Formats: sequence, structure tokens, C-alpha cells
Amino acid sequence: MKKRLLNAAAALLLSVPAGAAGPAAPAKTKAGPQGARPAAQEARPLAGPVQHSIKIGDIAVYTPVTGISTAQDTYDVFAPFDGRVETLQAELFEFVTVKSVLARMVSTEMAALLDSSTPESRKQTERRWQDVYSYTDITPETQGVITNIYIQPKTTVTKGDRLFTVARKVFIIGRNTEPLYSALTTGMTAEVVHVRNPDDTFQTRLTGFIRLKDSPLLNRVWLEVLDLKSGIKIGEQFNGVLTIGKSSGAMIAPRAHIVNSGGKRFLITEITTGLETAEETEILGHTSVYLEPEYPAAEAKDGKTKKVR
Repeated sequence: MKKRLLNAAAALLLSVPAGAAGPAAPAKTKAGPQGARPAAQEARPLAGPVQHSIKIGDIAVYTPVTGISTAQDTYDVFAPFDGRVETLQAELFEFVTVKSVLARMVSTEMAALLDSSTPESRKQTERRWQDVYSYTDITPETQGVITNIYIQPKTTVTKGDRLFTVARKVFIIGRNTEPLYSALTTGMTAEVVHVRNPDDTFQTRLTGFIRLKDSPLLNRVWLEVLDLKSGIKIGEQFNGVLTIGKSSGAMIAPRAHIVNSGGKRFLITEITTGLETAEETEILGHTSVYLEPEYPAAEAKDGKTKKVR
């Protein structure tokens, strides 16, 4: 009986497929001479910084700006005597010069004579009394833009009454609207356009700037209007483009490849060498080839890297 059971067990083992057996032993790789790795693995280059070349080309930097026109360096034009404003010859926001006539005034006595004359005889009255009473032209001290008018025709005024306000200068006070990585300097120029009337364009010059505390790539800017002319309204929005600079035949590298350290900037360039000792190497010069720096993975506030996310 015992012999019969052993024969049955042997038959059962022989009937099991070969694949159902336990995991096969790993195949052995035949080592090369002196245990070297296969040739394909030997050909793999070692990982390291990527090489680049400084390129030669043109670069131009501009930044969009927006702001509100404001009057600066203003002065008032006053009535030179007691009398009446007969005619008003200037308009609000008109550009004027020292030769411009803003208004014409007559004395109180001349105003009374004109009022007592009929429209038909007024010209005759003016001619009869021109040697005694005449019109006085009101003119500005300097060129500028009229920002306020306080009178109307036939307005009675006394000496020292304010008639007009004139701005010697007009500024666009605003900011750049996109991040700016280049430094600003006074004297840079921008062409600005009136938002409501694109036909009104003005040339401006940067006279001042302050970096915004919470946005160091944005700046508060003061742009002085250079070509003052009629139509530039105060308190209106203007948009434009500020020219930062242009360079031709410049050496250019990606900004991300620049290394910042201790307030200085570096580019890891290839060098040519001369004599060497165990401690020192003679540097003869450098080439336009450089290494792209390898930065550690950026970490978020919770300590996780972007790659983990």
C-alpha cells in the first residue's frame, strides 16, 4: 500500500507544467574582461552641467506705462486794474505763448461809455475815445497750458482778481504695468497717447522714479511732456511705451543662467590655462562657452518640492 501511494505522488509531480514552478533564478550576465560592464553602458556620458555659448545679437528693452496728466509749475494771471473783461480769447487746455492774447479788458469808465452806446454807435465811441480809453490785452508770463479760466466775457473784475491759471509744465504721473528687470535712469523717453483720443500723442522724458515697495519690478514714474500743445487735458489717462535701451552686437545670455552672489553677477565660462602647480593654475583667458548652473529644486512653504507636487 505504501509503495502504491509513493508511485501516485510521483506521477502527480510529473504532471505539473514547468511554468507553475517557483520563480526562476535570475539569469547571470557574463562579465567582460576583468568584470567590466557591457559596452552599451560604457558609452553613456556622465551627467553634468549643460554647456552653452554666449550669443552675439541685438537687444532692446521697452516697458508699457500708464498715468494721469497733472499740471506742474503753475502760475496765475491777474487783472491789472479795475474794469471789465470785454472778450475772452483763450480756451481751457489751450497751449499759449507770451504773444498769445488770453482776454481783452477795458477800464470801468470805458465800460460805462460802451454800455451807454447803441450797437450801431459803439464803433464810433471806441474810435472817439481811443486816445483816452483803450483795450488792454491780457497775456501770459511764459508759455504753457491753460488749466483754469475764472472769467467770462463782460465779467467785471477788480485789480488782482485771478483770471487764468497757466501750467508751465505737464507731467504724466503713473507706473510701468509689466515687470521691468533693467534699471531706470532719468532722461529715458516715452511716447504717450491719450486714451480717449488716440490721435493726441505726446513725447515725454523720464524725470523721476521710485520702485514700489511691494513690487520691486514696478516703478512709480514721472514723465515730463516735452511737446506741449493744445489739447493736452489735465486729469486724463495716457498710455505709452517707455524706451529703456537698445544695444547692437551685444553679448547675450539667458537671464536664468546668470549666478547672483554677494551683490555681484557671474557667468561660469570656459577658461584657457597655462602653467600649473599642485595648488595654482595660470589663467590665460576665457571663451564664449559657459556652463548652465544647476539650481536645487525649488521648495514650497510646506517643504515639498515642485517635483513632488
